[in-house]
Formats: sequence, C-alpha cells, structure tokens
Amino acid sequence: MGFVLVGIYAGNLLTLQGLAIQMLAHGLCAGALFILCGQLYERLGTRDMTVMGGFWGRFTYFPALLMFFAAALLGIPGTANFIGEFLILLGTFKVVPVITILATASLVLAGVYSLIMIHRTLFGQPRDSAKLDDLSGRELGLVLCLGMLLLAIGFFPQPLLNVSVNSMTFVQQSYAPAGISLGGAAPSTAAP
Repeated sequence: MGFVLVGIYAGNLLTLQGLAIQMLAHGLCAGALFILCGQLYERLGTRDMTVMGGFWGRFTYFPALLMFFAAALLGIPGTANFIGEFLILLGTFKVVPVITILATASLVLAGVYSLIMIHRTLFGQPRDSAKLDDLSGRELGLVLCLGMLLLAIGFFPQPLLNVSVNSMTFVQQSYAPAGISLGGAAPSTAAP
C-alpha cells in the first residue's frame, strides 16, 4: 500500500488510474491470502511459521496457490498488481524521480520477505508428518475465482482504465489551483 501513498502524492492522471487498479488488486490478493491463512489455521491450529514446513508434500493445491498470491502481491507481470504498480511508478517518475527509485528498491525487500515466508511454510521438514485435509471444493473455487480476476485485470486492464478516466481526471483537477493544468489534463472551468 506504500505505492498507493506515493501515487496519491504524485497526483497525476496516470498514477490515479494506477491507484484504482492497485487498490482493487490489493483487495483481491490480500483477501485470497487471508482466506488461505484462515484455512491453514483451521487445519493446524496455529499461525506460527516456525512449526510449519513441508507443505508441498502435505497439500495438493494450497502450496501453488500460496506461491501465486505471494508473487502476485509483489507485482509479477500478468497480474493486476503489476499493472497498478507500473502505472503508479511511471506516473510518479515524472513528478518525483527520487521517491520512485526508493519505491522501486522497496520491491526487493518485499521479495525477500515473501521468499522467507514461502521457504518456511512450503519447504523443509515438517514438524509432524500428519496428513492434512486438502482444500475443499468450495475453498478452492473461491480462491481460484480471486486468482482469475487478478489475471483478467492483469491481461486486460483497459476496460477498467476506460471506466475510471473521467473520475480520475476530476480528482486530478482538484490537486491544482483553478486554471493550472497538471499532466496535460484540461484546466478547471470554475468561474473566478
């Protein structure tokens, strides 16, 4: 969500449209991760990663879904998160290049955090060898729907951009005093 703050600060049309996609993508991605976390808690009775490990051999679908949503949260190409982050960084670079470079560097730290989480939960030796119940059809269907939405927006973002352009142009104009144009948008027509 730091990218959202950076985009709000920049305030041009490109970043504002990126914000709309990023917030939608974050909601889908974080929602799916919370669902997976809840399902894992139901099966293990804990959220402590130190007692986890070896889920590749104990689940069928859970490990792949966890890796997909963790990578999507980082903004891998093909997901809605990538489109949102890319638009925000592209638009912010025009306004404040230094902050854009720092925000881009933060992606490395987020990647390290995600890799640690994936390593601790999916790989290594499990603390116990008990077989865990796999995701039910309902649970799997719900999480797959969220994943398909992330991919659909990632591959076809233009309909969302078309819908949001008028609203985001209005928001962008509120950033500038009357009569001053930001980033090529039409100047405000408010009476003096």
